[in-house]
Amino acid sequence: MARKKIEFGDALIESLEEALAWNRGEIALEVVNVEPMSAERIRAIRKKVAKSAKDFERRFGIPAATVNNWEQGRRAPDPAARLLLKVIDANPDVVERAASK
Repeated sequence: MARKKIEFGDALIESLEEALAWNRGEIALEVVNVEPMSAERIRAIRKKVAKSAKDFERRFGIPAATVNNWEQGRRAPDPAARLLLKVIDANPDVVERAASK
């Protein structure tokens, strides 16, 4: 266990040093741009599979308040939630079965 803590600590220090070097302009880091999912697209997915955010919650387990926040643009889904929304869009029955187990 102690070795894992040391390895984690070393990796953490290394990553912080790398971030500082990037900030000083000494190194270039790979950048990955992730396209955000628009509130309109989220609303369209929800409407395709459920009449309301509450129905969506019952079907897939994502809280209605969360869905409402996404649809209103107050919050944006994180990468895992975006992926789940894409899967729900493509095959809602599979996600519903998985969520009900």
